[in-house]
Amino acid sequence: MLPPSTEVDAGSAPRSGPRSRLQDALSAAPSAIVLVTVAIATSAGLLVSIGQHRWWTVLPLAVALAAAMWRHVVSADPHPRAPLAGALLVGGLLAWTIVNIVFAAEYLIVLRDPGFLTLSGMWLVDHASTDIPASGAVQAAALQANLIPDASQAWNLLGDVVQPQGAKMLPATIAVGGWVAGTTGVLAANVVVGASGLSAIYLLARRVLSPMAALAPAAMMALTVAHIGLSRAPYTEPLTLLLVVASMLWTWQGVTSRSRLLLLSGAFVSGLTTFVRIDGALIAVGVLLGAVAALSTSDAPRRWRTTSALLFAAVQTVTLAGGYLSLHRWSQAYLDRLSGEAIGAIAVFAAGLAVSVVWAACWGSRLRADRVIPAISARLGQRGSLWASGLVVAVLLFMVSRPWWMIARRGTESSDDKFANGVIQQFQESAGFAVDPTRTYAENTMTWISYYLTWPIVVLAILGFAIITYRALRRGQGWWVLLASVLPSTLLYLWRPSIIPDQIWAIRRFEPSTLPGFVIAAAIAAWWLTQRLASAARRHKGRRVAAIAFIVLPLTTWVSIVPGMDPVAGVAVNVFMKEMDGARAQVDDLCAAIDGRPVVLAGTSSHFGTIRVGCDVPVVLALVEPTPETLAKMIDVFGEAPVVVTREQDWFDWTTEPGTVVDSTVTHSGYSLQRIPVTYITRHYAWRIGVVNTDGTVTPLATTGEVASAG
Repeated sequence: MLPPSTEVDAGSAPRSGPRSRLQDALSAAPSAIVLVTVAIATSAGLLVSIGQHRWWTVLPLAVALAAAMWRHVVSADPHPRAPLAGALLVGGLLAWTIVNIVFAAEYLIVLRDPGFLTLSGMWLVDHASTDIPASGAVQAAALQANLIPDASQAWNLLGDVVQPQGAKMLPATIAVGGWVAGTTGVLAANVVVGASGLSAIYLLARRVLSPMAALAPAAMMALTVAHIGLSRAPYTEPLTLLLVVASMLWTWQGVTSRSRLLLLSGAFVSGLTTFVRIDGALIAVGVLLGAVAALSTSDAPRRWRTTSALLFAAVQTVTLAGGYLSLHRWSQAYLDRLSGEAIGAIAVFAAGLAVSVVWAACWGSRLRADRVIPAISARLGQRGSLWASGLVVAVLLFMVSRPWWMIARRGTESSDDKFANGVIQQFQESAGFAVDPTRTYAENTMTWISYYLTWPIVVLAILGFAIITYRALRRGQGWWVLLASVLPSTLLYLWRPSIIPDQIWAIRRFEPSTLPGFVIAAAIAAWWLTQRLASAARRHKGRRVAAIAFIVLPLTTWVSIVPGMDPVAGVAVNVFMKEMDGARAQVDDLCAAIDGRPVVLAGTSSHFGTIRVGCDVPVVLALVEPTPETLAKMIDVFGEAPVVVTREQDWFDWTTEPGTVVDSTVTHSGYSLQRIPVTYITRHYAWRIGVVNTDGTVTPLATTGEVASAG
């Protein structure tokens, strides 16, 4: 493999002298971290897709994948400062990982996506697939109307199994943590994924910056409230980020080093995004277009470039299709429900695929279509390339300006729109805002990014994208990979994010490629500006100022001061508190009281998966009051007396006055429309639990106080 970069900005330099094995290991450590994590996620995602997710299948395949790619991906960086940068990165990642594991979310109750993703990961610790047997719940639910063996969108019945919502690579990956450290390992695993993503950002930045300078974007991303919050809870975005940035890195390296293996690895890994997210194709198509554009500007033999481009498209397409097939097999109702979104993403990818394949197929000696970009670049010249860069700046500034003259809205007719409008109205009322439920707040998307990166970094990033555009036109090759992989999907989501706009939920749209792209672009701009300074001393001082700014600026977002809002000032709760704190203790107490018996969960769906997975017992969800006759018949269906778990005391005929068996408080971040969350919500749970008798009455279990008194 070639050295990390031949760009002047990267500060490539020969080694100053012999280096120790430790120094070589430190300089190679970032690429090793990325490779090993990607190999584990790939192995877990592929094997769970065929229902074979076991430690004795996943781990050997991961070892084989890492071993096969090791000498192609992992090598010592020859720059004399690379060992120091590697040591700082590894030390920083270790500290970051430890701190965030301490604050790792206990997302064992389904309030949002991390709930069912965490529980799916817990299930996969001891099972080969995410299909969860209903175990008699279907028959029990059939005894009365409005009793169901699943729970709304997160848990969907298919035949005699319940399928958790969503793609399966992330649950399969965090389950690996469960093989190491049980439930604690599952809860901590996404933090490790997030740390690996930071290493990938460093390596991608290293393509164009010196080792020490490449630390800046990685450090900034590490300190953003977005990456911290989304890594502590099992959100899909940090894993998507890792795959996307790794694919950009390996594609770029494959182009510059003429390594078809690295190129196809980039194609494969970018295609894996559909094993993580239903909209993965929207990001993957950018990598495809960037790869083909980069190959068209390469000085490699035309035949090699043509074959490589067509193979890249083929490998990526097959992998993407595999992700959607996996989603259809293991979460059919989810795919059906979001079929419009999936079809839209596939259509965009198909258009990009068609352009790429037709273009590459015309690179032969007769048509020579591979000369299109070089011809355009030559025609534009330096001045024209500057104008093209200015156009990119204008488009991004247009996105910045939208809050001054635009209010984006959604419709009122579809069920999805009605649901979203109701949620927005609740958020507006709770925040004391004027009620305007059809607002999408999409005009504020660039402002959302500024919440986490700050406006100085956003401004630098806009300049950075201009520089990237200029260099893509003037230098070609890998610069096209960076530009095409980040900018198109960024502009799409800036214009139409299609998400409930509370933070940190909404920034998810920009975590996988936009935020990494912005911090790298900002670093490119900052170090470019330092090069404009007159003297070496001033340039050195400028680089120090830039490095400090990349650390200090994200730290300023940990405190939010917004005059006129309530509260005026506050700290970022996603940094300073544990999300869903108290949920794990509640699950332990519930399972101890349930004691392995079937459950009738009455009145709330949030704990359906919590009990089915956490306690490993069949669950019937009662949306109405079950009659005594129905409860009595359930004894025959299950072969034993079920227990009632409820917060609705009046729904049942208790033999004695029920007390609170499990009393619990769970804390999570608040919902914020126009700032980073600075408030938290405390939910109190008082669970009544009792055993169903043969006549349909319910005998309450003793409360904690009664058990203690009896002891």
